[in-house]
Amino acid sequence: MAAAQSPGRGLRRFDEHAAKATKLVDEFCGLETGMAPSNALAALKRAAPYMGVPLRVVSVIDLLFAWTKPQDWQGGQIPVVWPSNDLLAQKLGVTVRQVQKLLNQAQAFGLISFRDSPNGHRGGRRGADGFITWGYGIVLAPIGTRLQEFAARAAKGAAEDAALTVLRKRLAAARRNIRALAQTAFDADLHDLKAGDDLALALMATDQMRCVRDAGLLTACVEQIEERARRLAEAVSAKIAVPNMVSDQDDCSCWDGPEDIHSTTTNQLQSAKADNRSGLANRSSEDGDALPSQPQTAVDDDLEKHGVDPEFMMSIAPELCSGLLYRDGSWGEVVATAERLAGQSGISNHAFKEACRIMGQRGAAASVIATIQKYRRGEVQRPGAYLRGMSSKADKGELNLGRTLHGLKDTSRAVAMRGMSDGTDATPIGSLMSRLVSRGAGLR
Repeated sequence: MAAAQSPGRGLRRFDEHAAKATKLVDEFCGLETGMAPSNALAALKRAAPYMGVPLRVVSVIDLLFAWTKPQDWQGGQIPVVWPSNDLLAQKLGVTVRQVQKLLNQAQAFGLISFRDSPNGHRGGRRGADGFITWGYGIVLAPIGTRLQEFAARAAKGAAEDAALTVLRKRLAAARRNIRALAQTAFDADLHDLKAGDDLALALMATDQMRCVRDAGLLTACVEQIEERARRLAEAVSAKIAVPNMVSDQDDCSCWDGPEDIHSTTTNQLQSAKADNRSGLANRSSEDGDALPSQPQTAVDDDLEKHGVDPEFMMSIAPELCSGLLYRDGSWGEVVATAERLAGQSGISNHAFKEACRIMGQRGAAASVIATIQKYRRGEVQRPGAYLRGMSSKADKGELNLGRTLHGLKDTSRAVAMRGMSDGTDATPIGSLMSRLVSRGAGLR
């Protein structure tokens, strides 16, 4: 007897997926009373993301439901539809070959089965009552059989989503915390803490855990990042904490002279010209150039050597020092202005205190004004870090503040001259105000 080499060539292959789908068709007993086909389709759509069913397969199933009717899902009936692949391809906007692949995928996921006619063509007929008398094509009964499974999988998936959302929020919060701590460590030059390593790990964990749905793996990752954030916070706090050794005055002053008078502790009423600020001595019109006593520093000597006084500071940064025009123009006012500008420009109080301790009040005030002036010109990106660098150089005796200030004055003069040459008004508003005040004083 002759054996055929390819007995099934050109016919639909019957494999394990086809066998499973056929079994689901045989188990179909109709939908529950009061349930419409749309309910079955909605249950599939809710469960599909958690079952790994691609959206394009769900779109095919959704389109196939357009040819079914409620009576097809009653007990004793089999919901079957018979649109051609050409029609499906036209409505889906794909090729016939893509339709064939999508239908085979749907069968592999156990969502449809096939009932082939003797000649291999799809077709069917409905009676006058709307029931199918005969039909060959795509059978949707497996969806009705698996309704309970779809509902349970959708509920479990929703619970997993809620738990994963909480974990991802915790991971995001830990990452933001590490970023803030790393910025603090960077501004304070705490490179020994290696905060950059913790930040790199947090960013990498956030990126790799973005699509992970394993709750156990994500939980372990979140706990590790939170622990790193906690340790980094303890290390940064230990480094930058300033102990309160004497009194509340230490928290509001950048010098420790016993004769300092603070607005929070004084028992004397101040005159209308008094200027009460955190860390600044109370001044009146009679105080002149008085500042709380402090040893003369090398930076103070450098400022005197280069002839830097309050008037000089107003000339290099007229916009920043415009408020001094209406005051006594003393170094005390310059220091108060510098402290206020430092707070407005993101320079921490600790950095300003360190500058006062190392460079003296006058040197710290001049350094702050020079730093902010450079920051406004785009020459400095982080004023706090730049001021700490100046303090470090001053501590080593390497800071030439007087030359820096003269360079700023020359730059301001060059900008003004350039504006005059090209016909534009490059005069800062602070300079204009200074001229107006001086002119008014002359008229008096």
